[in-house]
Amino acid sequence: MQREMVIKWAHGLLTTVLFIAVGSFSLYQYIMSKPYDDSLYSQKQLTENIWLYVTEYKSSGATDSDVYRYYLNNKIDDNIIGILGKSSPFLTADKANAEVSGEDNIVKVSIIGRVYSFNNSAFFYDKETPVMPTIDFRAKGISAWK
Repeated sequence: MQREMVIKWAHGLLTTVLFIAVGSFSLYQYIMSKPYDDSLYSQKQLTENIWLYVTEYKSSGATDSDVYRYYLNNKIDDNIIGILGKSSPFLTADKANAEVSGEDNIVKVSIIGRVYSFNNSAFFYDKETPVMPTIDFRAKGISAWK
């Protein structure tokens, strides 16, 4: 009798602890997955159906370096930041002056500066057609002593 009561009590306690753990993790993921606090820095048409969007992080302070995110997508007319917030940037860097050009399905990127992240795949839909351009990326670092 006593053993059954201990098992029921332990089961209830374990269920409560797991429920709190899963709920806390879900809340943490929700809070941390908010879109970036960015503003649109520039947009440029590269090819007929590939557009480049560059956003700038608005909350960088005096001691933080600038952060620019580069996105490839189709032509976006309304709510550009909201739509870009649902996708991943293919390049994150400290400079907004990367030379980006497009020809057919190839996007060429050349940048001098610090690259925080790079992903050689960008995928989006142009109406109903999936588009996955090839990205040719060249980067030249800067000296840490300057």
